Amino acid sequence: MSAAPNPKLERDRRIDLFRGIALVMIFINHMPATPWSLLTSRAWGFSDAAEVFVLLAGLAAALAYHRYFANGATGIGFATVFSRMWKLYRTHLFLFLMVGTICVIGAERFNEPSHLEALGFDTFLQNPGAFLAHVVTLRFLPGYLDILPLYVLLLALVPALFLLHRLHWIAPLALSLALWGAVQGIGFNIPNSRTAREWTFNPFAWQLLFTIGFVIGLRMRSGLGLGLLGRPLVARGITIAAALFTVAAFLISAPWREIPGYENVWLVDPLRIGAISKTDLSIIRLIDVLAKFWLVMVLIQPDARWLSSVPARMTALMGKHSLEVFALGTIGSIAGGIVIVVNGYHPAIIAAAVLTGTALMIGMGAFMEWRSGATASSRKPKVEAAPGSAPALPPTPERRAEPVSSRSTLLALDPRV
Repeated sequence: MSAAPNPKLERDRRIDLFRGIALVMIFINHMPATPWSLLTSRAWGFSDAAEVFVLLAGLAAALAYHRYFANGATGIGFATVFSRMWKLYRTHLFLFLMVGTICVIGAERFNEPSHLEALGFDTFLQNPGAFLAHVVTLRFLPGYLDILPLYVLLLALVPALFLLHRLHWIAPLALSLALWGAVQGIGFNIPNSRTAREWTFNPFAWQLLFTIGFVIGLRMRSGLGLGLLGRPLVARGITIAAALFTVAAFLISAPWREIPGYENVWLVDPLRIGAISKTDLSIIRLIDVLAKFWLVMVLIQPDARWLSSVPARMTALMGKHSLEVFALGTIGSIAGGIVIVVNGYHPAIIAAAVLTGTALMIGMGAFMEWRSGATASSRKPKVEAAPGSAPALPPTPERRAEPVSSRSTLLALDPRV
């Protein structure tokens, strides 16, 4: 599973597709939307969409910033990374304002304070002057608004990861694994004054998943493949192990427990496998997301015809413009959740909230794609022939490079995501 490096890699539609699916899952999981939540990965495994996003964020960072740090343009690379961090930070503050406003309206206008309390805005409103400094320094993170701050810190690691990778490709993984192990053994995190405890996503632990994605992205971008893991016999064994683990995770998670009357039906007692910490990214969650990632990349062909279908392309547009779609989905999930609670969890209201929110997210993805195309077209210089000059010769057709099979390489992702 190796390939020669090719600067003109085609976009891997599978990546955007599953990003889009993950965005919809996050939207549903942030609402009291049972039984719709049975359709999300959280119900039938140990990991959820958060792990998918962090893994792909590391991979996307390697592909997006490689052209700067690998070609001597380190200063531009630093500036580009910082620009992205600044955009994520601004989006987080915007979401804090919007979600907080929606929660206050729900409490005052509709007598529905549960979201205000569950997300921690009631704590903020008790002493906003004292907590405001905590908000801008990311030491006060309301519920559901803790993933973008994690991305900000993880992106700050990108220059160091490139430097370590120059020494040896195993160097960033080794240091990252050591830090993750220290978290598991000692236990340390960034404080969160909302709960008087800590960040929901411990960046000292979740950096391992980001680094794994980063190293995979760099090796594929450089045409190095997966080395030993890419050998047919080894790859086949990993595929079988990943499939067995995924099935076992489904049986242990027992998603049918969400169905009334089956709440206590277990095939395997989950207490036997110990605590599964999301905050500190326990080993079982890490294996779960990597197993699913492997199965997706091996079993779904990059040139599968259904990837070109309208539903697949519309879903992929959500993944391509994930930041904007995530922001809209976060606002929609809080507003939809309040509507669901106010209307007594009526199934029709739940369905309407889920379907309306999903349609709006799809629309946002399509709008952002149109906007990107329109902006790109407007930036193209228009060259007019001078009066009396000879007509321009038609451009010489360029020979198209042979596409690299994405069975052996992960193709380029959007640099902005």
